[in-house]
Parts: sequence; C-alpha cells; structure tokens
Amino acid sequence: MPATEAALGFAPRQAATGEELDLAMQSLWLAGRILPVGAHLVVRHTFRSQEQKPVEVIYSFALPRDAALRRFRVSGEGFSVRSELKPVGEAVRAYEEGLEEGHLATLARTYRDGIVNLTLGNLRPGETVTVLLEILCGVELHDDGLRFRFPFTLAPSYHARARVGEAAPGVGEIELPEDEFGDVILPRWAADASGLHEIGFRLTVEAGAELASVGSPSHAVDVKLENGRRGSVMLARERDVPNRDLVLDVRTREAWSGVLAGLCRQGKGHFAVVIPSPRFGARSEEPRSVVFVLDRSGSMSGAPIAQALKACEACLAALTPGDRFGLIAFDDQVEAFRSDLVECNRENRDKAREFLAGVDARGGTELAGGLEAAANMLRGVGGDIFLLTDGEVFGTESIIARARAAGIRIHCLGIGSASQDRFLALLARETGGVSRFLTPRERVDRGALELFAAVGRPVARDVTVETDGLPGARIEPEPARQVFSGTPLVIFGRTRGAVRGTLRVGWVNSGERRAMEIPVEIGSDKLGETLRLIRGARLISDWESRTEEPPQGSALDRRRQRRIQERLRRLSETYGLASREMALVAVVERPGDQPGELPKTTVVPVGMPEDVEFDSYFAARAICARPRGFPSMRAARPAALPRFRWLAFQPECHFIDTAREVSLKEMAASFDEMEASLDPLLELALAIEPDGGMPGADDEERALASLLALLCFLAEGSTESSGPYRPHVRRLVSFLENVSLNERQRRIADGVIELARRGGSLPGNWWDLLKQGPSPECWDRIAEGLAKEGERLGDLP
Repeated sequence: MPATEAALGFAPRQAATGEELDLAMQSLWLAGRILPVGAHLVVRHTFRSQEQKPVEVIYSFALPRDAALRRFRVSGEGFSVRSELKPVGEAVRAYEEGLEEGHLATLARTYRDGIVNLTLGNLRPGETVTVLLEILCGVELHDDGLRFRFPFTLAPSYHARARVGEAAPGVGEIELPEDEFGDVILPRWAADASGLHEIGFRLTVEAGAELASVGSPSHAVDVKLENGRRGSVMLARERDVPNRDLVLDVRTREAWSGVLAGLCRQGKGHFAVVIPSPRFGARSEEPRSVVFVLDRSGSMSGAPIAQALKACEACLAALTPGDRFGLIAFDDQVEAFRSDLVECNRENRDKAREFLAGVDARGGTELAGGLEAAANMLRGVGGDIFLLTDGEVFGTESIIARARAAGIRIHCLGIGSASQDRFLALLARETGGVSRFLTPRERVDRGALELFAAVGRPVARDVTVETDGLPGARIEPEPARQVFSGTPLVIFGRTRGAVRGTLRVGWVNSGERRAMEIPVEIGSDKLGETLRLIRGARLISDWESRTEEPPQGSALDRRRQRRIQERLRRLSETYGLASREMALVAVVERPGDQPGELPKTTVVPVGMPEDVEFDSYFAARAICARPRGFPSMRAARPAALPRFRWLAFQPECHFIDTAREVSLKEMAASFDEMEASLDPLLELALAIEPDGGMPGADDEERALASLLALLCFLAEGSTESSGPYRPHVRRLVSFLENVSLNERQRRIADGVIELARRGGSLPGNWWDLLKQGPSPECWDRIAEGLAKEGERLGDLP
C-alpha cells in the first residue's frame, strides 16, 4: 500500500465491483466544543488527487443552524497557509488569479440557503492537501438539554426552475438557475454511498447542569462522561459514510438556568443568559386557532408521511371545544380541508380524518403556497401555523420573507436525515415560533405531539430585557418576545469589559406583568471569545435570511436590499466571519507551479440521504395506471374499512416505475407493517372525543374507558405537565372531573386524577383491559391498585 494511502487509512472502492475509486476528497473529520448556546467546530477535509493532471475540487455542503465560517488553514508538503477574509468579488478574483498562475488556490464562499462551496484549485497529481475549516453554529436548546445537528450530506431539494437529471446510472445532479442562485455548484448525489469519502467525529459536550445522558439517533457513538457537566462523544465505528446528518442529544438531570460569560481578545465582555421556561410560570388555557400544514411532496413518501398523518390526527384530538382548526396539504399544489377555520367538534374532526385519509405523497415542494393559504385562513383572527415538512426546498430566503410579511406565527417540525434545520429554525424564529427536527429513525408522531403540546400557548408574552450596572451593555440579537413550554429564553449581550451587574427580564403571564432579576458577572474567562463568535454567527444568519438575489421589487425594496448587504459586510468585518458578502480565500505559491493550464474541475459526490429514495428526485415518477373510469386512489378508500386502514387495495391497479411493477396487494403488507409500528398510545389519543372522554354507550362506560386510557398514558410517562401526550391527559382529567358517577366510582376516579397530578402511575396491564372492553370488574382492579399505591404513599383518596 502506498505511504499516503496507509497514512489516510482509507482506500475507497466501488461497492458493486470492488474497484478503487479516484476520489478527490478522501475524508472529513469533525471536532469541536458544544455549549448550551452554540458550538465551536473544526472540520478537517483531506484531499488527494489521483488524476494525471492538476484538478480543481469543489466540495458543496450545507451550514448548520445559525452558522458562519470563521477561517481555514490549508496545509500540504512544505506549506501551511491561513485564509484571508475579503469581499466576495475580491476573494473570487484572488482565487482565479492564483489559479491562472498555477498556484494552489482555496476559496470558501457562502451562497443562498446556507450552501457553501469549498473549492481547492490546482491540486497536483498524487498531492495530499488538508483544509481545516473553522465554523461557529447554534444548537436546538431545550429546558432539559439540547440537540446538536451537523450536515454530513446535502439533501436534494425542490425548485420549480431547477434542472434535474441522472448524470450516470445511480448518480443524480441538480442545476439551479444562475439568475437566482449565482454560480453555486451542487454536489452529485450517489444512490450508493458506500464508496464515498469517509466521515468521523469527536466532540466535547459542556452542559450547564449535570449530564443525564449523551446519545445519537443517527450514529453509533462512544460516550465518556469526564465529570458531571462535561463529556466527550465520538463515532463508535472506525468510519462511516456521508448519507445522513450527525445528530447528538444531550440530556441534563434538571433544567439549567445560568449565565455564560467572559472576555474576548479585545477585552470586551460577552455573555449569554439561559432562562428555562418553568421560571416564567404556567401557561394560561385559552381557546386557540391553528392551521396544520402538511408536506405531501414525493420526498415525504413512506414512513414519514404515514407517521405525519397519524400525528395530525392525534394533534386534532388534543384540541378542545372552543378551539378552531384548519388543515392544508401541499406538494406543487395546495389542497385545503375547508376554506376557513372550523370549530373543533365531533363532525368536523371526523371529516378532517376523512380528508387526511386521502393524503398521499406526490409532487414537488411549493412550501410558500401552503404557508400563504394557511396565513389567509388566520388573517384577521390570529393564531398559529403548525408545519410538518422535510424542508427540502431551494430559495428559502424568499419563503421566509413571505412568511414574515404574513405576520403569522409558524411552528416547524422537520423530518429527515439530511439537514434543512437551518431553514426551519430561521422560519420559526423569524415568525415567533419554535422549531424541532427529527431523524427518520425517530418517531415523527411522538415528536409532533411533543412540539404541539409545548407550543399551545406561550408561558410568557411581551418579553422585555433591561440592564443595570453593565456599562456599555448591548443586548443583541433581540431576544424572543414570547416563551413556550420546553424552550428556554436565551439572551446574548456584550459590555465594555469585566463588570458585575443585573439583567431585568419582564413578561406577561395570565394577564399579569411579572419580572425577575438575573445577576451577570463578567470575569477573565476566555469563554468570552467563543460567545462573541457564536453571537456574530447568529446575527449573520438572521440578516442573510433577509437577503434576496438578485434584489427585486421597487426602488425602495432594492435600496433596502443594498442596506442589508452593507450590514452583512460590516458584521463580517466586525466578527471576522464569512457571509454572503464576504468570503475566505488563500493562495499558496509552491515551487514548480506552472501558469497557463486550466485544471480539470471535479465535484465531490455525497450520498443520497438514507431516508430519501433516489428515484423520488432523479428517475421517472411513479404513475397509477387504471382502466377508463376506474376511481382514483383517494376515491378507492371506502368508508367501510377500519378507521386506521390507509388504502383500499384493488388487485387490477398497479404503480409503475422503471424498475418493476408493484401491485397494491404488495403495498398492503408494507402499510400494515408501518401501522403495526405506530404507538398504541397514538391510537388512544385518536379515539378521544371532543368533550375529552373516551367513547362508550353511557357515562359509566365512558368514564371507565377514560380511566383505563388515562392509566395507559400515565404508565408510559405522560402526565398533565410532561410527556408528548400531556394535552390528552389534561383532557381526560377534565372529563373525569365533570362526568356523573356514583359515590364509589367518584372516589376511584378522584384517586386516579390525584395520581395523574403527582406524576405517578399504577402497576397493571391497563391496555389489555381497555382492548377487551370496559367491564364492571375493571372498577375493582383500579380500586385494588389505588389501595396498594395508597398504602405506599399514604394519602391517596
């Protein structure tokens, strides 16, 4: 084995033939430090040319949420050079001039949608070059921990004007219109990622509170807890392939409230304050208006759309009488359940279920159309949009601008293995909402219920922040004006130096103005420089979401765009971070460089995201062939089927694709398998009636069924205040408090209600009893369980 190959420890090969591939990029390694308010990362890219002449290599990747590039260092035999930050035009000229002179030139440039082209020009035959790229980014912060996401691949996405095709068997490519996206180069997508560059990672995690767990739903990891609040995590395998994002979940034993602070290199103070949502009090219960917007595009096909549909039904079951709702499904067309909001009653819920039963995955992703239809429903009445999508769309700044102009709060649940987390985080934040992003290895239905339960009504409105005793203090970016359950308030700021003072935070809860004071002490801790950079990356991300390319609209709109561009340039210069206006460039003069010859350009391929079918983007779309007059698939779903049956299967109807014919009978097995994997508690949630109780022949039967259902939820950890089914627990409790019962039954019901409020549960197989059908003996079983629990606790009714 050649020495260079042995040093890299990796020789890529074609999975089908075993032949070695001529890959320009050999490996990608991620390292860094994750804090409660962001992360400081270094990504090592190793390039090696196996061509006979110099090459230009382009690696295209997506930035994480709230991210910006700081700098890079390019190293090879006999050289190590650091990048310079320049206006984009100057950086491109420096790169092209270096290329013409035969020098090694490197350019890192950010485009729309947070896509970066890292370009390495004039890589010589057999030469190995390493680029260390420094990135600052945000995290998805929760009361009890955080989620960190880093893109190891880039999802193919939809744009109405994109050119899409299969460049070679199993290799797809997308070209975006230059008048909108400039000269951005997207990667090629390989259906088989097994022969591509290797990826790996080792990260340090620092939590404000004691760590309970560190894990990953995306990769097998080794975790080492170094002390109560610090740990390290690395890839458990020797290497992996670039076909999904890295996702890390960090959980703490308790909600952390605290201050991170320190001095930067210029001697100025920087701080970040984290205030968990419970400190703002309980949220008020008021009627709500919500429109569910469901992405039904082709990339959502399979388990994601199945679980998302179930989750929509369960969210409907969490609504109470007095609430109003709407339903919209979109692909490249928009379809609404009703043109206006409807009351949450039995009739409308049943009809909404029928509407959802007719939704299947198809077409492109015209997300803006779906959001505008939802905003029109809420115009004049206010309310929330609850969006379920994979977010696989290009031109996201335009969507954010239209959503911002609509003035409606949007909560986003992202679904997928390749990150659109940056886009959905911005879409939610810019409209006052909350975002979460799940991997395909997680339960979409539970994630949707958890988010829906958390964002029902804010725990704090009209949040204000003032400073006292902090000279030169500036709070930036502007903190969220509302706080939702489960999501802390984060406040970034800076001061003139090492100081001690106070933040005064005010808010409205249940119509009452409240306040708290947070002590802030800034000492000599070097953490201040990292906080400064994380804050700068967040500001750049916010302003980049306001840009349009090319500037459009009236003269006033174009003037505003020029001012935004100038603001981005100043932010880049102030923080030393790249943006759409400033790029990173380095040119290395090596002995023997020969000017004149243009290098061959090669684009680094990435793997198709593991949950996205290659054919959904790069092959002929499936069609439904049916005899003349045969009903569509939607019409072929008779009401006589069980409520949760997805399709009516007709043996003479087939889906056709280029590979084979798949009969609907074959599809039945896969849908049945998907349904079998759905949460039994979801079935219970779907069965709850509009008044909050379970179905039954009379009040006694309904009360007993509701008690058994409540015990099922409690056994799985959901209470009135925690767990994905907490709205359903509250509705069952409310029903049981008001239903008419005899004296003994009332004592039993009150005992279970008290147990629910304490967050307890009763041992027993309540699910089996419920499936068998409520019987009078069930009262005795529940009473026996309460008696035993009462002996243990001493004061249950």
